[in-house]
Amino acid sequence: MALQSEKITALYCRLSVDDRADGESNSITSQKSILTKYSEEHGFKNTKFFIDDGVSGTMFSRPGLNSMLEEVNADRVAVVIIKDQSRIGRDVLEVGLLKRQFEEHNVRFIAASDGYDTANGYDMMSIMRDVINEYYVADCSRKIRAVKRANAEKGKLSSIMSYGYIPDKNDNSIWQIDEEAAPIIRELFQRVIEGEGVTNIARDLNERGIISPGARKMELRGKSIADVDTRWFPGTVSKLLKNVVYIGTQISQRLSTISYKNRKRITRPEEEWVVIENHHPAIIDKETFDTVQNLRYNTKVKRNKVGYTGPLGGLVFCFDCGSRMRISTSRSSSYYVCTKYQSERNRLHVVCSRHGINRDALEQIVLAKIQEAVTEAHADREAFAERIHRNSNKENEQILRNKTSEIKKSERRIVELDKIIKRIYEDNINGRLSDERFNKMLSDYEKEQTELTAGLKTLHTEVEAIKQKTAGIDSFFKLVDRHAEVTELTTETARLFIERVAVHESVKTSSDSNKGKTISQEVDIHFNFIGKYD
Repeated sequence: MALQSEKITALYCRLSVDDRADGESNSITSQKSILTKYSEEHGFKNTKFFIDDGVSGTMFSRPGLNSMLEEVNADRVAVVIIKDQSRIGRDVLEVGLLKRQFEEHNVRFIAASDGYDTANGYDMMSIMRDVINEYYVADCSRKIRAVKRANAEKGKLSSIMSYGYIPDKNDNSIWQIDEEAAPIIRELFQRVIEGEGVTNIARDLNERGIISPGARKMELRGKSIADVDTRWFPGTVSKLLKNVVYIGTQISQRLSTISYKNRKRITRPEEEWVVIENHHPAIIDKETFDTVQNLRYNTKVKRNKVGYTGPLGGLVFCFDCGSRMRISTSRSSSYYVCTKYQSERNRLHVVCSRHGINRDALEQIVLAKIQEAVTEAHADREAFAERIHRNSNKENEQILRNKTSEIKKSERRIVELDKIIKRIYEDNINGRLSDERFNKMLSDYEKEQTELTAGLKTLHTEVEAIKQKTAGIDSFFKLVDRHAEVTELTTETARLFIERVAVHESVKTSSDSNKGKTISQEVDIHFNFIGKYD
């Protein structure tokens, strides 16, 4: 075994970011001076510093500490000296493990300012100081979280601003529009409304040499972007398109950490988010934003074999099965056909029917209905709004009746299961039901009851949402004001006005005046913001 004089006297210094606010007393320079003086006064030789600057005491994987522990584990350390116990760490359990590690390698451990020295034997106050050190971190964490939430509720955010915004020159918490990036944001939303996909948009931006959001942020900070990836990716475009920041709404406090000990990022429950509307100038109006969300996440364009989707591509659905309909082109004409019917027919297992409707006829119907709605809204807004609200309430009442019926049915079954479970308990106690059979039945019934209870909660939530739902008539009026005259059905027009088109199966009817058969076919047209328009 090496003599103690040949071993290292490890002088460990640590400074966290928070400790820097305490002034010179906790600085690395100050700690080094204190430890050097202590070593000289007490005759410790062969000293070597191990330093961690700007590292939290709750983290125990630190470069300086790790280097020192390598020396300890190699039995090359005789003494470890620190300024005070908080320097080694602020976690009772982790510090206790370090002390045990020192003890296993016969390392003397000294906290100079605390008067702690393992050579003097067991010290209860050492444990108390470790507890106080950890409490300090927990208390600071609580206070910091409270301050951050208070600032978030006031709209004062220190986080990096979203692409398209820059901080005010006089107040970093105030957002201003970046006039160079904002036109790109507006272009993204417009191109999606026109039916273009995010992959094509990203490719075009790259071909035009427009730098990515990340590169723009570097540029605004005055840093070189020579070594930065300036490319746009489809995921980048998608992320921007769903960001409510562009309608002036700021959402903060969405993410947090599990605790001051565990820095893993988690998403808070939505009710804990801080949402501030009109926090900053909007780049996109809410109507355009809502239209894009509907198109991106409720509408999926299906292309036919020749790649043509038509202005209603992705907006047409089968009334009966809910599948999207796509254009099927023949020599003479084009038809929208149920995709489920097509796929099932190919497998010789047909459940849905064709629901075929002539493309030109459907587009004319939709155009006429848009023109009718725009004309009526301009002619008498009050009457139009009243009718929309009436239709919306009528539709919601039917949904409410169905949901209420489901709730009552589930509640009856839950009560029935309680009675069944009680009976099988009695049968098991009286010996009429074996333990094995009882446990199996109980497990099945409890599982059903749990699923019903969860479903019941969902149903109640849906009912409350329906009761609070009202037609977005104001948003529709703003849309009408911007498009006072609609002369043709373009992809942009269809996506601005139409949420979905539901096509019923055609019906053949006999006529007394005409011995032949005529065909009728219903089409339900649902508008953005106002729902079904009859």
